[in-house]
Amino acid sequence: MADNRDSQTMTVGRFPSLQAAELAAGMLRTNGVPCEVGGGTLASVLPLTDTWTPIELIVPQECAARARELLASHGDGQ
Repeated sequence: MADNRDSQTMTVGRFPSLQAAELAAGMLRTNGVPCEVGGGTLASVLPLTDTWTPIELIVPQECAARARELLASHGDGQ
């Protein structure tokens, strides 16, 4: 689940829909963890692509442990 996207960011969750990813992102931001949703642009333009386009939650590497902890406590981030 925690893939390195580059040396400074990590994917901490994959989601079945853009809405689920945005909800999780909001929860992380509320708890002080900066994040972005990756893959959401294509899914928002072509709504049925979320079955084959990965929608990922991406955080700075130094925030990954806290992000995973928060996601786990809320049952998010397949």
